Amino acid sequence: MIDPTSEDPDRRPSQAELDAQDLAELQRTSADRDRANLYPKPPTAPGPAPAALALHARVAFWGAAAAGLVCVVYGAINLGAIRDLLRDRMLADAVATPKGQPSAGQINTFASVLPVAGLIVTVLFLLGAYLFLRATATHHSRNCRNFFLTIVVLNLMCIPVGLDLFFRYPSLWSGTVILGWIQFALLLVSAVMTLRRVVDRWLPESTRMRPTRMLRAR
Repeated sequence: MIDPTSEDPDRRPSQAELDAQDLAELQRTSADRDRANLYPKPPTAPGPAPAALALHARVAFWGAAAAGLVCVVYGAINLGAIRDLLRDRMLADAVATPKGQPSAGQINTFASVLPVAGLIVTVLFLLGAYLFLRATATHHSRNCRNFFLTIVVLNLMCIPVGLDLFFRYPSLWSGTVILGWIQFALLLVSAVMTLRRVVDRWLPESTRMRPTRMLRAR
């Protein structure tokens, strides 16, 4: 009798062994397909970035950055006056509604720190947004586009508050308020340009896990 477990090269595999090999191959193929669907590879040659991303979004951003930097420079030159005006405003609010207001010492600290922090944050927002906007086009990265949009949204939320706290005073140049809203509008335009359909099609497909893909694959 021939031992079925022997390593005889002439022995034919049984039907059970063939079925087991086919099942293992099917499982391996299914696992590879699921992995490819969940984590698709970006295209190797995406082509040049569309004009909406490489040109229009950058032009709008540079306009916003120029308006924002003018406000930063003006705020740095008039930092002492802004601190005094902010302190007087906070003291007047504390006198009008004393309940829950900070003390005089806390008001002095806030008035000294907030303008400087606002100017620094404005510069950091602009720098970070530019780096991610550039990386979106040069590195063909959807994640960089998302980081750019996040920074822009935060910046848009801060602009109205910053203008009201630091520049909306009769003794200061009213042009800073106008420039601030110009910066707001141009940042919004730049963000919208990166969300256009032509840009979304050019960027690689999102690699985050999508359970619906696994369900469809099965």
